[in-house]
Amino acid sequence: MGPVSAPPPTPALERTRTGLCTEPARTRGRDDVTHPDAPAGGTAPIAARILETAVARGEQTAISSFGRSWSYAQLTARAGRMTGALARLEVGPDKRLGLLLPPVPTAAMAAMAGLRLGATLVPCDPLARGNGLADRLSGIAAGVLVSLDLTRLQHRWLDLLDDSALDAVLVDKMAELLPFPRNLMAPLLRGGELATLPRHPRTGALPRLLQAEGERPGTLDASASAGVLRADGSRADADQLADAVDRLLDLAGGAGRWLIAQHPEDAWALSALLTPLTAGREVVLLPRLDARTVAAALDQTAPRVAVLSPRVAEALADTPPPSAPLDLAVVPPTVDETLRDRLATAVGARVAVWDGP
Repeated sequence: MGPVSAPPPTPALERTRTGLCTEPARTRGRDDVTHPDAPAGGTAPIAARILETAVARGEQTAISSFGRSWSYAQLTARAGRMTGALARLEVGPDKRLGLLLPPVPTAAMAAMAGLRLGATLVPCDPLARGNGLADRLSGIAAGVLVSLDLTRLQHRWLDLLDDSALDAVLVDKMAELLPFPRNLMAPLLRGGELATLPRHPRTGALPRLLQAEGERPGTLDASASAGVLRADGSRADADQLADAVDRLLDLAGGAGRWLIAQHPEDAWALSALLTPLTAGREVVLLPRLDARTVAAALDQTAPRVAVLSPRVAEALADTPPPSAPLDLAVVPPTVDETLRDRLATAVGARVAVWDGP
């Protein structure tokens, strides 16, 4: 993608261009938003970077979601148990791991586990149904799918299960992710109620597997063989993922808190979710991605970087949040220049296009 020409400056918004960034003048030159440690970069696989970061970060918050937070120690401990559970199902370099998950901590944990085992991850759109989801499930082939015990998610894949080649479906309990009783979560999920999973020979409860399995030894790490399936069906390998992570960290600089307002539905979105974790940042995940929820998160959590889906970017451009102390909004290449300019005006931040892996 070539450089984009800049529009003439206006009194309301002075713009500068660097590559594919649109930056309001009032956000430039700030030095109060940097993280104390600069990104380390390098060529290590993503899973290895996160594990190394966790050793240094320990009790620092890694993910905040649903009013609860996970430290780096907690995140990697549960991801380690998940690694062992998936290894028992022979997930590895010759097997694919499907992720039919909204932006919840399980998505990051399961992705870390799959990458560590050397599997090819297949992120699936949690809003997809019918032929679109069937095609994506076919990309998992005889692999394993991880999902949640939400009725709406289950209805998307249960009817397709008998026609798929999947070996197993592991279902994580939404209640495991919440700081309060499950009967209080319904307003957050807009009708995405919990339900008992109908019995099926290829479904299993992930929490039971996690309780039965300990950490997988680091000496068996196969993350250099891992990859992620892109939306077009091609595979991004470990080197391409690492390179994309470095480029996104370069864009973000030292920002310490990131908001992810994007479903982990493809290689772009999943890599964006994992990138801040490789450098010790805090990631804020949302239960819903409507404009009001995202605007409230921008105001209350004050992230410095926001990764936005095209739909969220358009919603924020149409309904500017009253407060958004952002330095950078990251969008995919499908967001055109006009929308990027509108978004920059709405959130008062520079907008950068990241190509992803």
